[in-house]
Amino acid sequence: MSRPNIRLWVTTFFIILIIFLVSIFGVIKAFQMKLNARTGENVTFFTTAKSVFTLNYDSELEVKLKAESMKYVYENISIYYQEDNEELIPLTIETLKWAEDKSAEVLGDYSKKPIDLIFMSREDLEQLSNIDSASGYYSHFEKVMGVNVDPDSVESILQGLETPLYFFQRKILHEYAHYATFKKIEEAETFGDTFPAWFIEGIAEYVGNDGTEVPYESNPYETLPLESISWDNEFHEARQIDHANPYMQSYFTVNYLVQMYGNDVLVELIEKTNDTVGFYTALEQITGRTTSEFEQDVLEYYQ
Repeated sequence: MSRPNIRLWVTTFFIILIIFLVSIFGVIKAFQMKLNARTGENVTFFTTAKSVFTLNYDSELEVKLKAESMKYVYENISIYYQEDNEELIPLTIETLKWAEDKSAEVLGDYSKKPIDLIFMSREDLEQLSNIDSASGYYSHFEKVMGVNVDPDSVESILQGLETPLYFFQRKILHEYAHYATFKKIEEAETFGDTFPAWFIEGIAEYVGNDGTEVPYESNPYETLPLESISWDNEFHEARQIDHANPYMQSYFTVNYLVQMYGNDVLVELIEKTNDTVGFYTALEQITGRTTSEFEQDVLEYYQ
């Protein structure tokens, strides 16, 4: 190779490298701004870059909560708890096993990567999730499940009183189902924000209500168009509507899918969404119904 050609090759390589590095810098800076806006923290460029490359962001609050908590490791799950909650650990492990089994029933196998489960106050949970009145939280990017545990309810949970025990276990089942769902989505080589919020929340509600009869007659809420609760901001806005309950609607919709099309339908939808132009196209191909026809089918099923 002649010397001029070597210079040209080297010059081209460095130009491409510079363009690549500038692009990466721009992506990280943009993500840094989003993180700061979402968390209210002053996230450094280095921390943002580390989060991007490891796909795991540890917020200041998460780090603080972990430092102030005790820790128990169950398989791939690190449980962070307070002294007042220590007696809940055996029940928590029992519930996590239940969540694993129920999630596997409708999602099949998935790789169990490290995840944190943190018991926390409602105030800390709302700050971490940026959601008012949150009782549970899952972030696939932060690799954390957050569960609110009221110290005043611990004794009632341990005594097995039906209502406090139900809500404690339901929160763990729900958040673990999010973890399993996002792992399944990740392994299908697609992204969580490709899927409607009602689908994601519906799976979590379906797992969370395992063993509990939820009669449709107990649902006094108005049914919203599914496409109006497809994205996180729309879904959380719908939570503020007095005559709507998007969580309950999501549960009944996913329950209908499983009852009518079998346990494999959720995985089919995940995999086919990656192979088509979007979730609603996949839904139409699997059910043979348009979205509006599908919505009507769900209503008629429960009437």
